[in-house]
Amino acid sequence: MQLRRLWLTDFRSYRDADLSFDPGLTAILGPNGQGKTNLLEAIAYLATLGSFRGAPTDALVRVGAERAVVRAEAER
Repeated sequence: MQLRRLWLTDFRSYRDADLSFDPGLTAILGPNGQGKTNLLEAIAYLATLGSFRGAPTDALVRVGAERAVVRAEAER
């Protein structure tokens, strides 16, 4: 299965993100503290309904927000 698009609302450090992924290899690059691990955690959460960091679910909601939304589009 290939992830084509990912939407995040109030998930960890992401207030609102809309990310598209092209076929093939995807690299996630950036300075420390920019949300790379949070992005991977969102993808893992979709697959397992849990945090790979062992964080409680309420820790996934951005500070100051009431809820988080993680949504994806994938294809075979």
